[in-house]
Amino acid sequence: MQSKNIRANIFSMTIRKRKSTFRLTVSHFKILETVDELNEQHDYPTAKGVNNILSGKPDPETKKFINIKTFGTLLSFPGRKLCSYILNMVRRGYLTYVYDEKSDQMYLKITEKGKAELFTFNKKHKTSYKKKTPTLHAEVAHIE
Repeated sequence: MQSKNIRANIFSMTIRKRKSTFRLTVSHFKILETVDELNEQHDYPTAKGVNNILSGKPDPETKKFINIKTFGTLLSFPGRKLCSYILNMVRRGYLTYVYDEKSDQMYLKITEKGKAELFTFNKKHKTSYKKKTPTLHAEVAHIE
């Protein structure tokens, strides 16, 4: 009988959920800042578009956003990690999706909650983002 109680206690301990807190990091604020600046210009990005802007990829679509202060500030982030950050912020109400019927695509829009958090962050941290340039390596090198 006692062994059943021990097993039940161990089982109940293993299925308890952890209480986790969600904290916005500087990377989250860079995403919010990017989406906010684009939304002010009536441009709505996809997660891939935010990734291209933050990783500093000057393709034809992102060339007009080179002057955004967050352009090229997250070079070290892989696309999947950035997309998971964005999805997390959508789930928590900082960002939302806007549907465009022409392209049949979902685009990102900052919510009032996201704007409030961004305003509070910018008020506390008067920082300018440092643009980084990717180091270019030759694909073929001649070595003697």
